[in-house]
Amino acid sequence: MKIKVLYFSSIKDKLKKKEELLDINENASLKEVISLLKEKYPNIAESLDKSMFAVNEEYADKNTKLKEGDTVAVIPPVSGG
Repeated sequence: MKIKVLYFSSIKDKLKKKEELLDINENASLKEVISLLKEKYPNIAESLDKSMFAVNEEYADKNTKLKEGDTVAVIPPVSGG
């Protein structure tokens, strides 16, 4: 099934893209998507560990099951002054 992943802040900068479509297994959880992203993009693995995630514009925990067409937002911690 296909989902859309949105990237923000430092992760968007590192990947040089703001979104992508991912093909994932049926009934995959957010945790599985995070693992897939860590494997695909090892340079953001540490940032993913510290990030918040939203599914369809609502914060979600890592056990959330995803459905076809869901949108997952990856929201890294923001630092600054």
